Amino acid sequence: MMTLAFIHIQPGGVALSFSINSVLAVSDKPALDALLLEYYGVIVKKFVAAGGPPLYSPEDLKASFWPNLHKFLPPTGRLMLVNDARGKLVGCATLQQARPDAGELKRLYVRPEANGHGLGRALVEARIDAAREMGWKTLLVNAIRGNQDMLRIYEKIGFRFIDRFPECSDPIEVADYFIYMQYDLP
Repeated sequence: MMTLAFIHIQPGGVALSFSINSVLAVSDKPALDALLLEYYGVIVKKFVAAGGPPLYSPEDLKASFWPNLHKFLPPTGRLMLVNDARGKLVGCATLQQARPDAGELKRLYVRPEANGHGLGRALVEARIDAAREMGWKTLLVNAIRGNQDMLRIYEKIGFRFIDRFPECSDPIEVADYFIYMQYDLP
């Protein structure tokens, strides 16, 4: 397991600390289940708000995560979990291999109580570092149209807009509801 300490200084000098862990196994499945259910609830609402049909429930999407867990673990992927100073799980992000030289970023989520501390960007940067370590040259991502917070993070880091990439793990039938981006690793 790789751990990154992340400290955010609030106005007034109050320091909040978080840890970002790239895990080899899930030690607290109920905590991750609860986080994923919350994440997928947000995603389903954003998808429908973007005009997408109500194809999946948050429960369906959460259930599809576990049979695919191996894709998000070494050697071909990464599962990043964020804990606050008390050990509470407050965020996650995954990285999976899209092709031999490229990875796909998925499931970036930070709970509302942990928003505003730079954790979203830190999770993107941690996955960029992991992709470099794996020798990948390209990172691919898709975001639901209208998901401005996520798009802003990726744009600030240097991702560029592209057409849908053929390796996208989401079904082609939902392509019109997403924006696609690419980052070429230096």
